[in-house]
Amino acid sequence: MQKNPYKMIAFTAAAAVGAHLLNRHIDQYSVSQNKLKVEPENFFKWKNLNIYYTKHGSLGSPVILLHDINPAASSAEWDNLVDAIAKDHRVYVLDLLGCGRSDKPELTYTNFYFVELLIDFIKSRVCEKSFIVASGLTCSIALMAGVYDSTKFSGMVFINPPSTGLLSLIPDNRTKIAKKILEAPIVGKLVYNKLYSRQRIDNLFTEKYLYNPFKVTTSLIDTYYESAHLSNGSGRFLQGSLSGRYINMNVNHALKNLKIHADIIVGGSLRDEDFISRTWRKINPKIKIYSVAKSKILPHFEQPEETLAFILKSMEESRAMNAKE
Repeated sequence: MQKNPYKMIAFTAAAAVGAHLLNRHIDQYSVSQNKLKVEPENFFKWKNLNIYYTKHGSLGSPVILLHDINPAASSAEWDNLVDAIAKDHRVYVLDLLGCGRSDKPELTYTNFYFVELLIDFIKSRVCEKSFIVASGLTCSIALMAGVYDSTKFSGMVFINPPSTGLLSLIPDNRTKIAKKILEAPIVGKLVYNKLYSRQRIDNLFTEKYLYNPFKVTTSLIDTYYESAHLSNGSGRFLQGSLSGRYINMNVNHALKNLKIHADIIVGGSLRDEDFISRTWRKINPKIKIYSVAKSKILPHFEQPEETLAFILKSMEESRAMNAKE
């Protein structure tokens, strides 16, 4: 029996309209609580794009905190640590491009694009050598920036960096297709909204990010959910670049030639803790590894006091190393 083409067209159109309406509902509902409030004076203009940042403290040497890269992430990742560091330092906390309150342009995000952003931010807003604390995939960006222009950095701490093998994975046909799907106007947004549903973010925190799932609060999940859906879900372009592996970078050469003092902090309850340590230290044996007990992906959120102690220790060693030069 021959199918009626008009019925198929009508069904397809109805499905598209339904998906569009669902996407619009999510756009409006996800940001209704206004968790990520905006102060207009806190925007840094870069390449005609708006980058949001906050400054904490007025004394001491500068410290820049860089959250992990994914559309749900933002400077809120550092809420449990920023005030403690700011007692003795000027602390700058960014919402990276494609995240939080910063612009989420339709482009292919790459490692070097973020490297440029970090260096230009230091030149424009900090105007002084800065100590970097980076989390997750952002560790590779901080590392590459440190090798590209070491004059801008006094030292670095990498929190749970990906393994060097994972960072070496490059785009292939499968990942390129995933990127194209996510960038599609209706279908891509539908897929993105599924990836960053409130329930899935909740599950990530309770099952993967935290050692103690009882530390997850409704407010925390709402903040990450809102971050993912600000700018009407345009975070899908960043996610497309992540899924496509366009932000990955083989860091082996940079890691081997890093002249800046750097240490690694890992969550002590991560299964691949030892593997991460081996991949980075095998290339650069000078790097120390500090393990924070009873924590996973976000030790700076779960165990801020112990994480802070390791950061301050690394900063002191960086000062001593810089003083000898």
